[in-house]
Amino acid sequence: MNYLAQRQDVAAGLLDAYTSARGMYAFRTYDARPANDSGQLRPEDILAANLLSLRLSASDVIPLFAKGDGAPQKLLESMNAALSNLREARAFEEYESAGELDLALTSLKRANEAAQKVDGWTSVTVSKVLHRHVPHVVPIIDSRVRSFYGVNKQQDDKLYRLLWEDVRDNAERLHELARKYRTPDGRELSVLRVADILIWMRSTDPDAPTVDELTPDAWNSAGLEARGWEGFLPLATLDTSTVPRVPGVYAVLRESGAVPEMLAERPHATARQASSYSESDLRSRWVSNARVLNIGRAGTSLRNRLRQYRKFGEGTGLNHKGGRAIWQLSDPESLTVAWRKLPGTYDGLSTRAAESGLIAKFQEAHGGAKPFANRTR
Repeated sequence: MNYLAQRQDVAAGLLDAYTSARGMYAFRTYDARPANDSGQLRPEDILAANLLSLRLSASDVIPLFAKGDGAPQKLLESMNAALSNLREARAFEEYESAGELDLALTSLKRANEAAQKVDGWTSVTVSKVLHRHVPHVVPIIDSRVRSFYGVNKQQDDKLYRLLWEDVRDNAERLHELARKYRTPDGRELSVLRVADILIWMRSTDPDAPTVDELTPDAWNSAGLEARGWEGFLPLATLDTSTVPRVPGVYAVLRESGAVPEMLAERPHATARQASSYSESDLRSRWVSNARVLNIGRAGTSLRNRLRQYRKFGEGTGLNHKGGRAIWQLSDPESLTVAWRKLPGTYDGLSTRAAESGLIAKFQEAHGGAKPFANRTR
């Protein structure tokens, strides 16, 4: 999971770019005060949400305004109710507890529920329609915001809570930034809109490593440590509280170059887990003299990913079948794990790209062979 504090050093630059009169972002259009101030949404208010990369067409809008009491009409009714309810609500960051915020957003959640019953509509659509009218309290939801906080499409309540906590933690800096920028019609930006822009805008961190900078000169613990890798702790007994809760890549190492015994089954395998490999398959994939046996990635949290890895080996987890070949070695207690954190503000090198780049570098150093436990099945 990422945090707004990670974008502190680049925040002004991101806002300058997004709000620039010469820019090609939606700010000069979407963030202008809506011409309709009646308190009831009109078709043009719905279509204005397309300025934030939606693809609403006539068939998504016309049914909302047709006579009747079907799902589209109930959706419009619930969005109008949310608009009426939230116009005079406190700013998102002013609620003192998550429970208080949850109660305040009841009408928004009802609109989200109504959207589930209408083809082409989701909570993302609702958020982009309503935020333009009540930008102080309705958060914009989209895939980038969800990815930033590491939540899925079914976790809107969790997303609201994480965003609220993050905005509260950074309220002073966000207010300072909000006072420096004005909407096209001269209003001060809401703190919530500032946060959304900082999350949505791509940024680069000049201190972020390249794949070459992650790659060791020698594929062993000393080589990795020289490149800034950390940890080097026993994987089988790993205390994951010592692992950072940030994105990154990791490597499983075995310092002995001797060929280990291959087991027919994982000692703690269960029927619900992915199957073991055959001994002949394992032997055919062993990389002679290699010290790194597996390279993996954690898109949001190294701590969570390595906890899953360890628990899979214990037979108590299901979520890390990748790399499971290491648990068929006769000496898993000899395996250590090291990791390299990747900055959450750097979008040029994803954890997926870092992982695939490191595997390619390993192959260059080992005659084209991938690490022993990096499998495609």
